[in-house]
This record gives sequence, C-alpha cells and structure tokens, in this order.
Amino acid sequence: MTISGVEFALFKSLIKRQNTLDEPVLFILHLNEMIKKLIKNTALLLLVAVNFSSLIGCTFSRQCISSLRSTDDFIPQRDDNRVLFELGAEEYANRVVSFLPSAIQTVEEIQYRSFTKPVRVHVCRSIESFTKMYGANVRAGVLTKLFLSPRVFEDGDEIAKMYLIHELSHLHILDQLGNYKMNELPVWFKEGLATYVSNGGGAQTVTEKQAIESIKSGKYLVPDETGGFIFQKYPGDWELTHHMFYRQSMMFINYLATTNPSGFRKLLLDIEDGEGFAKALKASYNKELEELFDEFLHNINKTG
Repeated sequence: MTISGVEFALFKSLIKRQNTLDEPVLFILHLNEMIKKLIKNTALLLLVAVNFSSLIGCTFSRQCISSLRSTDDFIPQRDDNRVLFELGAEEYANRVVSFLPSAIQTVEEIQYRSFTKPVRVHVCRSIESFTKMYGANVRAGVLTKLFLSPRVFEDGDEIAKMYLIHELSHLHILDQLGNYKMNELPVWFKEGLATYVSNGGGAQTVTEKQAIESIKSGKYLVPDETGGFIFQKYPGDWELTHHMFYRQSMMFINYLATTNPSGFRKLLLDIEDGEGFAKALKASYNKELEELFDEFLHNINKTG
C-alpha cells in the first residue's frame, strides 16, 4: 500500500488547515491513517534493503557505507597536491607522485579525452584503513574517489603503476559520465578497457597464453551489453578468476581496437558523450556484439 499523490496533497492541506477546521477530530483521523501508511512503507523499504543486501552480498553494503566516508584527514603531498595520503603513508605517496603524470597521460591518450575534473589519488596507510575507505580488501579501487592500498606496492613500482593506470581508467569514465551512467556499462567492458589501457594491470597473474588455452577449452566470458547496480555479471558467473576475466576482457577490447581503430575511437567517444553501449557499438562497428565476439573467438581458435 502506498500514499497516492492526491492523499499526500490532502495531507499537506490538512496540516495547513488544522487550526481552522470545524471538525479537528477529522484531521486527527486523517493524520493517523497517513502515519500508519508511512510506517508500513518504511518497514517494507527496510525489508527490501535487508533482502537486497543479502542477495548481492555484503561487499555492496560495505561499499555504499564507505563511499560516504570523509577524506578530510588525507594530506596533500608537498610536490603534487593531486596525491593525498594518510599519516604514515607519505613514502607510498612519494612513489605515486613519481609516476602519476605519465599514468594520467596514458589514460587520456588511449581514452581520447582529458579528465574534466582535477585528478585526486588517495593513498591509505594500512590495509585496514583502505578496506574501511573502499569497502573491500583489494589493491586499489574507485567508488567516487580513487584509493590505493599498501598492497599495491607489494610487487614493486611497475606493478603499482599498472594498477594506478587501471583505476585512473575507471576514474576517467566516471569523470565523463557520472556514477549512474558508468554503472550502466557492462562490467567486462569497463574492466577490459582498464586492463587494456594499463597493459595488463589487474591481470598480471594470468598470461595471454593461459587465457587462450582457457578460451579454447570452452571456459570464457560471454559479453553482455548492459550493466546496472544490481544484476551485473561478474567473473564467477563464468567460473573464471578475476585475473582470467580481466585478461580475456582485455583481449576482446584489444581485438576491437586493433581490427578497427577508427571504430574503437568512435565507440569510446560516443560512450563518453553519454551514448548507451549497445547503440554506440552498433554505430561504430555496424555489427552486433554477438557477431563481433564470434569473430574474436574464431580468430583465437584459428591463430591463437
């Protein structure tokens, strides 16, 4: 049961007229009915929220909370205020400063546009702090802001830079589209693009040869045209590890980019202009996604 627009207008009218009503009891009865409906609706929303969180997992709930956390305690690095760090993370921040300019340049060149807003990179002092700020214990991530965990430096600065470029790719799309439109893009496309731009960042434990073997054995992602906040498809839907999913997605993005460079450029620019993925793909390649992916699989089986 919901409160209709007419009922809500009546409710406001009753509030305004409560001191002049000839029958104040009528006002109390109407008000009481409205309150009952509000309580029922609130309880229903809470029930939906609880079941929704159970359906899509705790990570979503944690990340919703994390996205609201303040970063006021992060300190701008003295040489480059685009890098901000928590007390105790200055050494990590200094290392980020050394490769941030070239990382930004890489993303802007391959994704064909400059950032429209100032880039900010938040460097956390500990794994615990990063998990609190991002909502999951990974190496790096973007919710509404870009965060780096100390884990990103475990394998040296070269790998750290690859992860940074990967996340800057996400930040760049977020910068162009906003959160809602970005989430309408399919996961494989966002992750494949970020891995492609970063030359394997996020997929470095899986080689192209291993990905080809997986595809030839019939274990591969099946790309879709839509994203969304709820029913997105993730690596587990195809029984793939995250790194295998990223590598295969990257390979398909690379196929799109190398077989038709002008089409790929148009695809990215149209998406960055706010065009839907399916429409942008068809306009750029004059083919459906399924046909393009079949061609990719055929190429893998023939030459891979």
